[in-house]
Amino acid sequence: MPRLRNRPAFALPMTILVIAVITAAVAATYISTTSELTTNMAQRSTERAYNVAETGLEEFMVRRADAGFCDHCSSDPTTADSEWTRVTLPEGYADVVSVRVRPMINNNSALFFIRSRGRDTSSRLSGTASSSIAEHTVGTYARWNTGTMMVKSAWLSLSGLNKSGTGVISGVDACGVQPSLAGVFVPKGDLTVSGGSFNPQGNPPVDTSQTYDQLKTQTGIDWAGIMGGSITPDVTIPGGTFPSGTTFDNNPDYWPVIRVHTNNYALPNHGRGMIIADSNFIISGSNMWDGVVLIGGKLTSNGNNTTSGATISGLNDLIGGTADTSTVGDAQANGQKTYLYNSCNVEKATAGLRKYVAMPNAWSDHVAGW
Repeated sequence: MPRLRNRPAFALPMTILVIAVITAAVAATYISTTSELTTNMAQRSTERAYNVAETGLEEFMVRRADAGFCDHCSSDPTTADSEWTRVTLPEGYADVVSVRVRPMINNNSALFFIRSRGRDTSSRLSGTASSSIAEHTVGTYARWNTGTMMVKSAWLSLSGLNKSGTGVISGVDACGVQPSLAGVFVPKGDLTVSGGSFNPQGNPPVDTSQTYDQLKTQTGIDWAGIMGGSITPDVTIPGGTFPSGTTFDNNPDYWPVIRVHTNNYALPNHGRGMIIADSNFIISGSNMWDGVVLIGGKLTSNGNNTTSGATISGLNDLIGGTADTSTVGDAQANGQKTYLYNSCNVEKATAGLRKYVAMPNAWSDHVAGW
């Protein structure tokens, strides 16, 4: 008769083996999931660093002249080897450096390479070390635009000028810095004076020596480029709201560029800066303006008002106008007018035109840091 014997136990080793296999599988799954999360986090952080770098570069090019924005910027970067600042953003910061790679040569713009190193501080890839912060560096070549307004007189009107009533139009610099210019500059035979006591001043007081075609070539305004958007406005009419007189009174350093698309728009209150009107424009009453007034069509000035800076009207003639010695399209200066050349106001109104302008097809990604 067979005899029963105890056999060696195998349940415990099998259980241990199964537990080991399951543990290994769980550990592998955890490592895989953690690795995937880390990879995704790193990718998102790198993308944020890229966005920070790009935004920092764009803000630097647009806002470098704003008070308090740039810690180490020169008033004229063409005279310095480099300038730099840190741009702080919600998701991190960008260290922006502009290095001059070519000086001004024969009136050609200086050339710069602007590098922006963005760092994402909203999350860290691992631990707390600073080296775990994602970085990305972009850059672009840019020119320094020194373009400003070429002033020929206190009031230049390509379409002619009809002056009635009293007043002064003076090309003598009210700021006392620049030599005197012409008071009135219009095409030959296109100035009409009627009634009152008109008192032009300057060197010469009235310049009618140029023909219509000659004056067009001397205006010095790229009106086609301006109409195409070469000057970025701070306020656009319609759509935006013309700054109030109180706004100007409370912000003495506010010199906005105001683009007006509305025909026959009337200046609502006093102010300063640059007005760019596509077509006809009206200044009435005692409203005063400091800075630059660029009018595409006919400028009508009524009442007792003062403009101190520089005024140019009839600019649409630069993009398709023809000579017209009739008074139909002439600018109108009615009443007691005071139009003064003021180089300081022109300087302040055009300060925003001096800026970095990125060169086309010059953007670089993954720029080496230094």
